[in-house]
Amino acid sequence: METQFSQSGQFQKENFSAFIKELVQKFNPEQIYSFGKNIDFKVNVGCFIEDHRTENYHYFLLMVTESVTRIEHEVQDFANNHYPFGKITILAHGKETIAEAIKANNRFFITIYNEGQILYSRNGMLQRTHTINFIPTQGAVKAQKHYNHRFPLATGFLKSAKECLTNQHYNLSAFMAHQVVEQCCIVLIRVHLAYRSDIHNLYRQLRMCDSFSPAPSSLFLSGREEEKRLFDIMVKSYSAARYKDDFKVEQADAEQIFTRVSTFLKLTEIMCGEKIKSLAIVAESYTQLKKESEVDHAG
Repeated sequence: METQFSQSGQFQKENFSAFIKELVQKFNPEQIYSFGKNIDFKVNVGCFIEDHRTENYHYFLLMVTESVTRIEHEVQDFANNHYPFGKITILAHGKETIAEAIKANNRFFITIYNEGQILYSRNGMLQRTHTINFIPTQGAVKAQKHYNHRFPLATGFLKSAKECLTNQHYNLSAFMAHQVVEQCCIVLIRVHLAYRSDIHNLYRQLRMCDSFSPAPSSLFLSGREEEKRLFDIMVKSYSAARYKDDFKVEQADAEQIFTRVSTFLKLTEIMCGEKIKSLAIVAESYTQLKKESEVDHAG
């Protein structure tokens, strides 16, 4: 078993390296960082089943571009179409934009620059020359502020979805459910990563959430066909409920979507609450250490 996994891992490594070269040739970036990698192993062995072993890879990349012009959608489409060996979620930002964010003490970009793996650098430097100082004192405060803005929006959309369901407006209920999930994903990403996501595609939003927890996507996309079907209805409702005359959501589907989305809202509340608490603890520890350090220097 271990040998097969090792061979599979080598195969994956070679294909991923080849893809990075294609990415560089296509977009000529300044740098490419890896800020995460998920590997899911699945093994089926038994007397009455054919032995089967699979690995599913999901990479999270930040591409630093020379221009501030956003090319993220083009880059993501390129990854989707040119890498069939797993999932790749790519963020693309201009070097000036990132430099300004780092200067403003942005937790997301500072963490990647300090801890991410440099996969490519135009100047050939793959080792970081220095560590960027991050001050965590406002982390919990900022996260709470974004939560206080987004969560009431999500709650309001859920109430609207319930009202539409009660009044048998099933298409609109699915559309409102879509809005709940979108707002929840935005706040989950903002609180956990300190990244302002302008992604509206729910599949991409959930993939981004995978960089810090499998819980959000597993609620909708755990692999069961029925779950995927319902999620797809909700995704399509974003435009189809408003612009397509032949789009129709059945009552049973609308009810199941509403139930799942209600659970997702609760999950968001719990996850954000826990993360904000942990950020507050980090801030408190940093402040205390700084005070002790100042006392030592004074003495």
